[in-house]
Amino acid sequence: MNRILSYWKVIFRILFSHGHKVLLIHEAKNPNLGDQAQRMCTLQWIRDNYPNSTLLEIGDFGSTLSFDVNKWTVFTDMACLMKLAVLKIKIRPNDLLLGHSGYFMVDHHSGYKAFLLMMRHFPKNKMIILPQTVNFYTPYVKLKVSQGFAAARNVTLLCRDKVSYAKAQEMYPTTKLLLFPDIVTSLIGTRKYNGNREGVLFCMRDDVEMFYHPEQIDALMKRFGEIRIEKIDTTLHGVSAEYVNCNRDKLIWEAIDKFATYKVVITDRYHGTIFSAIASTPVIVINSADHKLSSGVNWFPKEEFGDYIQFAEDLDEAYNKAIVMLNRFDLEYSNPPYFKINYWDKLKFIANL
Repeated sequence: MNRILSYWKVIFRILFSHGHKVLLIHEAKNPNLGDQAQRMCTLQWIRDNYPNSTLLEIGDFGSTLSFDVNKWTVFTDMACLMKLAVLKIKIRPNDLLLGHSGYFMVDHHSGYKAFLLMMRHFPKNKMIILPQTVNFYTPYVKLKVSQGFAAARNVTLLCRDKVSYAKAQEMYPTTKLLLFPDIVTSLIGTRKYNGNREGVLFCMRDDVEMFYHPEQIDALMKRFGEIRIEKIDTTLHGVSAEYVNCNRDKLIWEAIDKFATYKVVITDRYHGTIFSAIASTPVIVINSADHKLSSGVNWFPKEEFGDYIQFAEDLDEAYNKAIVMLNRFDLEYSNPPYFKINYWDKLKFIANL
């Protein structure tokens, strides 16, 4: 019932919208603070760059689509078909289509299907897909996605690491590609933290993307002895997605404020890395199951971030690097707004939007 009501709300918002519109496709609705931070930053970027436009968060289509040998858009849900029909009525060629950022370009995610659907049905509209990790692995899916992008002429895809960019070049040779950092990096350098710092915070994932077993992480934590230590995740447990959506900004800043009370963070979360940088807390990044972390840390130039962002090849190296940071007293805990200035404030011009 809630799902049906949410569709009707979206449909009415579309029907009664006027003027220039920015349509946000497949926005995050789960209790993962990293995904929610992307949504928060995306909404702020839209407000900053299109203050006089109507924002329409049109939600998802992908989970209601299935593959067909000859075409992409096979609906399994009448409500989504109705939403597309309303969009056909209201969208004008100068309206902007904006794909939400994330890890959507992978076989098991439905987000890329939503992007393909919008490309196919609104070919005259400019579409920009915010930073994605690209990691398709099934030949059939790679072929169908490649065909969908090849048929589109007004799409710009942002890739959030060099590995994704290389894979996108292979799959989408005719698509405009930009190498661009995760949008949450736009928050780095926007707040200062001058409070006391103590101990080590572990920000660890507990899902299929983890590289180290929880027992290995627990053993690493014990090596630090009696100092202040804590383990958290950016995915909140025991709370509903609705609660997170209603309290998004508060929950995100509370989490970042916690990061700012520690002297060092150890994480296998990409957004754990970025939250640490926003809090200006030194972070030791360890592997996850794919290239997202190992390639993601390359975004942080040494001349701008010094030792604040470091990658550890194994847990012993993570421990040794953390001990060094715990014993340093020369840090100012003040990262610069490097990504906001050099990337996000310039995106509209770079992408010719």
